[in-house]
Amino acid sequence: LSFAAGLSMIVLPCTFPLVFVIVPMAMGKNPKKGLLMAILFGAGLIITLSVYGVIVAWGGQIFGLAAVAKWMYLVAGAAALLFGLSELELIKLKLPSYGGATPEFITKQGDYLKAFFMGLFLGNAGIACPNPATYVILTYIAASGSVVYGAALQAVNGLGRFLPLLAIVILAIVGVNASMWFMKKKKAIQKITAWALILTGAFIVVWGFYGHYWF
Repeated sequence: LSFAAGLSMIVLPCTFPLVFVIVPMAMGKNPKKGLLMAILFGAGLIITLSVYGVIVAWGGQIFGLAAVAKWMYLVAGAAALLFGLSELELIKLKLPSYGGATPEFITKQGDYLKAFFMGLFLGNAGIACPNPATYVILTYIAASGSVVYGAALQAVNGLGRFLPLLAIVILAIVGVNASMWFMKKKKAIQKITAWALILTGAFIVVWGFYGHYWF
């Protein structure tokens, strides 16, 4: 579930823009260097998400979040429903996002370190993204209280987020602009994502109210 949630993030507007960061970064270099830079970017992204897994697990140990898991599921389902309705343009919803510049410390680094630090920095992108599976996973990590398991689940989620980006970079290196295909199919992808979020969100809201035994 964690890996699938990571894969699905590529079609969400809070994660897809990473394509326009990683592809230009890897292009214009020789293929081996471009590929290595993309991998370093992915390593940074995975590390950042793993750290979030550790923090949430520690929070579970300290605050006993298993007791409020029901409310976390309700928040996850409600977020998915609202975002789905927003994608269908039935309501207006502004997602939280970082609009500032890349820190100067990162821009001054060499190509390899820059790629790695960009991955660390942009690993935060999508944390507030209303992917219901992500909230379910974070709730499970909090309830388990296991730092190792939390880090592992989030690392797998990060790998799922990175692999589509890596595939797009490889295609760009060999001369295929997959990002333009995504842009052309944006409306169709947006509608499919919206309905998937609405259905999943409804499922999770019911789960939050009645528990999984109800199903």
